[in-house]
Amino acid sequence: MTRWLRECVFTGLFVALALTLAMPASAALGPNGETPKPYIIEGLVTVQFEEEANVRTFDKSFGTASFGIYSIDAVMERYSVSDARRIFPGEDRRQINSGLPDYTTFYELKFPDSIPVAEIINELQQNPNVRSAEPVWALPLYADPDDPQFTSQWHLMGLNANVRGAWDIETGSDSVIIAIVDSGVNHTHADLKDNIWINPGEDLDGDAVVFDIDDLDGIDNDGNGVVDDLIGYDFFTGITNPHPSEDVNTPDPDPNDFNGHGTHCAGIAAAVTNNGINVAGVAGGWIGAHRSYRGARIMCLRVGATGSDGNGYVNSNNCGTAIQYAARNGAKVVNCSWGSSATTPMMAAMALVDSAGITICHAAGNDGANDPDYLDYDNQTGTQTLSVASVNSNDTKASYSNWGNWIDVCAYGSSILSTYSSQYTPTVASLSGTSMAAPMVCGLAALVRSAMPSLSKYQVDSIIINTCDNIDAVNPSYMGWLGAGRINAYEALAGLASAKFEADYTVGEAPLTVQFTDLSPNLPTSWDWSFGTGDGSTDQNPSYTYSQPGLYDVSLVVDDSVTIGPGEEHLTGYIWVKADTVRIGSVIAERGAQVVVPVYYNNTVQIEEIQFSFNMQNDEGITFDSLSVEGLRTEYFDLIQINAQSTNKKYGVLLRPDPAGGGSNYLKPDTGAILNLFFKVPTFATPSVMVPIDTITASFKAPRFSSVLGDYMPVIEAGNIEILPCSHGDVNCDGVTDIGDMVDLVDYIFGGGSNTDSYGGDVDGDGGITIADLVYLVEYFFDNGPPPPN
Repeated sequence: MTRWLRECVFTGLFVALALTLAMPASAALGPNGETPKPYIIEGLVTVQFEEEANVRTFDKSFGTASFGIYSIDAVMERYSVSDARRIFPGEDRRQINSGLPDYTTFYELKFPDSIPVAEIINELQQNPNVRSAEPVWALPLYADPDDPQFTSQWHLMGLNANVRGAWDIETGSDSVIIAIVDSGVNHTHADLKDNIWINPGEDLDGDAVVFDIDDLDGIDNDGNGVVDDLIGYDFFTGITNPHPSEDVNTPDPDPNDFNGHGTHCAGIAAAVTNNGINVAGVAGGWIGAHRSYRGARIMCLRVGATGSDGNGYVNSNNCGTAIQYAARNGAKVVNCSWGSSATTPMMAAMALVDSAGITICHAAGNDGANDPDYLDYDNQTGTQTLSVASVNSNDTKASYSNWGNWIDVCAYGSSILSTYSSQYTPTVASLSGTSMAAPMVCGLAALVRSAMPSLSKYQVDSIIINTCDNIDAVNPSYMGWLGAGRINAYEALAGLASAKFEADYTVGEAPLTVQFTDLSPNLPTSWDWSFGTGDGSTDQNPSYTYSQPGLYDVSLVVDDSVTIGPGEEHLTGYIWVKADTVRIGSVIAERGAQVVVPVYYNNTVQIEEIQFSFNMQNDEGITFDSLSVEGLRTEYFDLIQINAQSTNKKYGVLLRPDPAGGGSNYLKPDTGAILNLFFKVPTFATPSVMVPIDTITASFKAPRFSSVLGDYMPVIEAGNIEILPCSHGDVNCDGVTDIGDMVDLVDYIFGGGSNTDSYGGDVDGDGGITIADLVYLVEYFFDNGPPPPN
């Protein structure tokens, strides 16, 4: 073993460790109460090639990887290297004098587990084309709204952290992205899915559906080097002896969470708040009765898994990849609740953090010691990282929490109730550790950024640090070792510029005049409104008329000339101008025929589900036959006829998206037919009668149109079936013109007969029935006269 490797192993064994749980439990440091240790992953090695080496010609065939460089390929063949993965996909060679490393030179090599890692590292280090070679480490995971379990979330209920007070100022904005770099995030969780970040460059149908299989096309549509990264990505390439039931080794677009640790962290930071489900998050937005404010977006980045020992571990290379991805794709807050080491990919990734303006929150570790690791040393990483220790409800240091002069802040971390994933099953659980304290600080950073998006990373970090409550008095043995103290969310927000507004109408028909009212608390001196149409205003309380239907984002930026920058509020889809109608078509039908009556829908918002009923009045014996969505806007929908009551001519219809049918989860805004109704008209139906098809007066099933903005009622217009009159000359209206019609016409004119239709008996089409009509028929039958007119 080389001296470098011995030092690396020695250093790695003292990496600050963190909490993980494989199954829901309360306040445990691991499945057996032990503190897990880092280890070197078998079968993987990290290589940084020299910039002069041309490694862009990578090829893989017959089970062996090749770079087209003889000395490198010889090593690859000797050690049966089967694959080489770029650690930073989507990166180009650095520009000269950029100050950043050449990200294209970092690779992770894969080889049989039976080959000693130290042996291949020693071989690679002697190659002139290799700048560095090192192990890949498995690092342990540190482990009043109406939400029904909010009262059990003492970390939010408690007065000291002031989260509830902060919500009076800011609840979180969907313009802020929090990257959860962890064991994944269960994006199906009912208390998380509405706050999951959706990559607009991969949302092909624009329906904003979380992990929409309709968008998985195997193409890197946004050109960022990662294919189908709809909500983030599963970058995990493996650890030694993973849990046999977990998705391992192969990166893929689905960053779901088997272990539960990442889902727990995500919920602490940004579980949807006030939605009547489970728990609340620090920056989870606010679901209101009249208008909902979505919270910070959760970018799901999976880098870890559960080991055979039941503990959770992250792959050190994957952590570097995920941080680089977060920096390149818009995240402004990153949570790292795991131990770290000074690997070259991690160092390279951290070089991007400052330029991207990212606040990184790092769990301090659960060894109960003065034991920092790489991300806790700002002078090593080259950037400010918020190292977070854990305190109990009385502000005393948690027994497990690390401490030292490298700690920046403290937050609550013991018995924290949050969202959880138990082997991919969504649930809730209480966990303890600095892992839980770090995402509390992430949530606060997201609140600060939501209020003032123009703040720099250093301003955000400084605000969090400078508004902490000093807790040295209740921690006499750790004075000066717990950073600035325990975070105070209200104090962090109270001194910021804050933009708030409301509108008298947020939903209405076009043209819709809206009166906006500024509610900003700190007496602004200027206002900059954007109404989502390209128009704006500098008035404090402007009025604006929306003339076209659609969904409109509204923004307000205020300046109070006192705080360090402008306050901002950006509300997505805040104004909904409707022109929505459901119209049952009107058709003309011949007697004895089957007719198709289309149902048209003009919707200005995405629709999740449609239910409506229809009935028939004065039906003339017309019978409902069937319904279909084939070839229509809803052709991928499940079509259900519910509880048809044929005796009283009432019918119910349910349309529900079926993603497995190849379509989106929503009906996108558009105009056109969504349903075809099939009816049979009897031969005895009375000609020229209008038979209404009405969904307004039907009481069988209440109409329900479920949109992404909630249930609403479009204008519904009834239709009808008009039965065609008999043809001129079809005197008895039996569908044919023959001698029988002439007999009936004679009987009508001379004998007072009644078997004559008013339209069919008007043979010549002059508007009346006279002897001339009889003459017309005689000439038609016996003297080659012209046929009756249409």
